[in-house]
Amino acid sequence: MGRTLAPGLRWSCLEVAVRCAPQRDMKQTIGIILLAALAASGPFAPAPVHAQADAPNVQAFIERNDELLSFAAGVVMETNSTKARSLLETARGLHAQSVTLLEQNAPGMAFRVAVRAREVIQQTIAVAKREARVDEQAQKAIERATARLEQARALFEDAGGADPNVRRLLMESADNLRRARDQMHQHMFETALRLAVSSSDLSSRAIRMMRRDAGAGDVTDDIERTQDILDRLADARPTLPPALVKLADQAGEMQRRATASAERGDVERAREETRGARALALRALRAAGPADETAEERALRAVSLTDELLDRARAVALESNDEMLARSLEEAVRLQESAREALLRSDFETATRLSMRARDAAREALRKVEADLDPAAVEAALSRTDDAIARAKDALADAGDAQAQGLIERAQARQTEAKDAFASDDLRRALALTKIAHNLASQALRRIGDAVR
Repeated sequence: MGRTLAPGLRWSCLEVAVRCAPQRDMKQTIGIILLAALAASGPFAPAPVHAQADAPNVQAFIERNDELLSFAAGVVMETNSTKARSLLETARGLHAQSVTLLEQNAPGMAFRVAVRAREVIQQTIAVAKREARVDEQAQKAIERATARLEQARALFEDAGGADPNVRRLLMESADNLRRARDQMHQHMFETALRLAVSSSDLSSRAIRMMRRDAGAGDVTDDIERTQDILDRLADARPTLPPALVKLADQAGEMQRRATASAERGDVERAREETRGARALALRALRAAGPADETAEERALRAVSLTDELLDRARAVALESNDEMLARSLEEAVRLQESAREALLRSDFETATRLSMRARDAAREALRKVEADLDPAAVEAALSRTDDAIARAKDALADAGDAQAQGLIERAQARQTEAKDAFASDDLRRALALTKIAHNLASQALRRIGDAVR
């Protein structure tokens, strides 16, 4: 959720609006007053704590995160996955934030951060488990690639070693195999697997080229191409569901018949059977795909995505002084709060459904606003961002904070893109980019302020 003003500060906004009335037309002043009131009581304000999440329930959710973090750390330790380690650190940081927010008596914000932490924890576990499987697959693929390259080199030497095209393929195959081994040492298992498969493919192409030049091959090439795919399928077999295991078995049996037909000299039958086996194996590999999300993972992702969209919608409503948008967001906010309550009850299907309805409502509200963007409003937003960046740069001159400087540089880059889009009459892109730039500058200011305190 976005930051909200303390009650006293909300009313001071009203006072500022009224005192500035002589410098504004009355219609604009009334609009500001209405938005300030909405900030105190509408979708910009946090719902009452009991409506969002009771502190004891949030604490239980966060405690469960702590248990899952310990489990995730154990899984990551076993796999040595670089990507999983990075995700684990992100999850730990989010978990620490949620604990701090709860201690500061902000259960609504704590729950939101805890939901994101849970999502990253689940990703960490999934990535670690997947890469544990990929580790084994990559090792086998490297072994096959090594054997295939040795076979290709032996044929090349027997053929006299004169064909430059074959030599080029073998050099590329050897280079990919070397890189695959390097990636294995760095625990980059998916990259290693991809490079090893590429090395095998290049060696196989070289072998087929040499056999064609010698007047041999054809069906043998077909059978070997199918066998490469069957080998990859065999690596994935431990994780396949029963239906795909059956499909893999059918492919293997058909390939054995193809080999027997080739040995008998029945070329046409061998070609037909090995291509059929290849088609079955490819079907099984494609169907295997990534593991399906659990119901909890779907719900966590849905709630996080909707939170991001609602933040954007709130920013648009505040920056455009659009009271109608603010009121139309109330239903989206109500649905999202209900989704969070369902998530706390572990009713994941209801949480996903409600959060998606909230997202649809927020999208519809934004669509109505963005369908008729006012160039003057976009220009005003660009001007406000320029002011925010200037304030951040002035504050940085006194503080010298490296991370704040990075945020300001990113804000300037996005603001330049926003102005280019505005000059090209792409108002929607200009508004979106300048909002990002404004947020980055605001983050820099907050960071400098925290450092000074």
